[in-house]
Amino acid sequence: MVQVDVFWAYGWGASLAAAAGRPLGRSEQPFASSFFASTVLFLSLIWAPTGMLLLLRHPSWETMQAAPALQSLSEWLILAFGITNVTQGILGFWVGQRLLRQGRDYLAQLNWIFGYFGMFFILLYGWDGLGYDRFLYDRDLLPGSPAWTPGAATAAGVLPALARFLTSSVAKTLYIDGMYLLPPFFFLATRWRRAAVAEDGAVPPSPLTCIASYLGGVFLIGLGGAAVCALCVRGVAYLLGIKDQVERGLGQAPANSLAHLASYLIGLPLGMTILLLTGLRPRGGSPGGSPGGSPGIVRRLLAPLI
Repeated sequence: MVQVDVFWAYGWGASLAAAAGRPLGRSEQPFASSFFASTVLFLSLIWAPTGMLLLLRHPSWETMQAAPALQSLSEWLILAFGITNVTQGILGFWVGQRLLRQGRDYLAQLNWIFGYFGMFFILLYGWDGLGYDRFLYDRDLLPGSPAWTPGAATAAGVLPALARFLTSSVAKTLYIDGMYLLPPFFFLATRWRRAAVAEDGAVPPSPLTCIASYLGGVFLIGLGGAAVCALCVRGVAYLLGIKDQVERGLGQAPANSLAHLASYLIGLPLGMTILLLTGLRPRGGSPGGSPGGSPGIVRRLLAPLI
C-alpha cells in the first residue's frame, strides 16, 4: 500500500543492515560496500516491482481505498511511490549502519522493527481508525463492486472479512509478491548474518533459526506492538467521546476532529510506554543493548540476530 510501503521499505533496508552486523559497522565507506550494493539491487529489482504490481492490478486497495482507479492518481504520485520504495530503504540501511558503528546492535534490530511497527499500525488503525476495514476490502473481488465506504469490509465481522480476504484477488497477488520477494531477502539476510557471526569466532545460527527469529520480530514485536498502540489510541478515543469509528466515518456521529487528534497524541505515547516497560528495553542494560543485566523478552527473541 502506498501509505504503508514507505515504512516497509525502511524496514527492508534497515533489516539488511542489521543482518550485515559488525562487519558493516566497521566499514569506513559503507556506501561503497558490497552490502550496500546488494541492498540497493534488492530494493530496486525485487522490492519496488512488487509494489508497482499491486498498484497496477489493485489501485484502490494499494492506496488504502483513497483512489478509485489508477487514472485518478497523479503521475507524480506514482513516480514518488516508485522512488520512495528505494530511497526509504536506503535511509533505513544508513540509520542501521550508523547504529552498528556506534556499537548499538540491539537498537539496530529495533530500527528495522520500527519500520514494521509503522506499517502494521497504519494497517490496523490508520489515520481514521478504520485501517483494518480498508485493508480487508477487495473491490476487485467481484466485477463492478462499489467503492469502499466505512464498514464495507467488516459489516458481518472482522473474522469473516479476514477469511474472505485470504482468497481474494488482492491476496492472490500478495502471494505472488511473497514468492518473488522473500527467497532473495532471506538468502541475503541469513548469509550475511551467519558470515558476521563466523567472523567474530562464534558458531553461526542455522538459516532456519535466523528466519524464525526474524519472523518473531516482525509479528510478535512489530505487529504485536502496533496492536497495543492501536488499542491504546482507540481506548483514548472512546474515552474522549468517539464511540464508533464507522459511524464517525459515515457522518452518522459528530466528527469531533479535536478528540480524534488528541487520541493519537495521548494514545501513541501511552502505548509506547507500555511496550518499553514490558519488553523493549533490555533489563539492567542500556537501550543500546550494552551488557549489565539479564536480557528482556525482546532481546531474547532477537538473540540469533544480534
